[in-house]
Amino acid sequence: MRRLLLAALLLACGGPAEYAVVGTARAPGADGTVQVEEIEGGNAMVNVAVDNLPPAERLGSELRIYAVWFIVNGQPPQKAGNLEYDPDARTGRMMATTPHRQFTLKITAESDGSVVSPSDVVIANRQIGDE
Repeated sequence: MRRLLLAALLLACGGPAEYAVVGTARAPGADGTVQVEEIEGGNAMVNVAVDNLPPAERLGSELRIYAVWFIVNGQPPQKAGNLEYDPDARTGRMMATTPHRQFTLKITAESDGSVVSPSDVVIANRQIGDE
């Protein structure tokens, strides 16, 4: 009982919020987590970790990387960054900051890291914040 109370108090202190990520039909085995934690200056640190991620080339011969996008209130997607992909472990990791507390996180396979809008090859899509 005491441990349960302590856990509840820690959660109430504003620890990171965690969201499960499940792959789309393009990457059905992919799964992971998104952690969002408030940091100084009113921003949030977003940590994305995806496991069981196939190499992007398997989704299309021209695809090379995975990009992460934040979509806020129907505005055009903002690129948060590219996943650091480990082909041996089949994992992708990324950290980014945002001033937003509610957004849709989208992960797409892309031809290169300099793209400015997401492709149609969506491997994960998750609402973050109050739903």
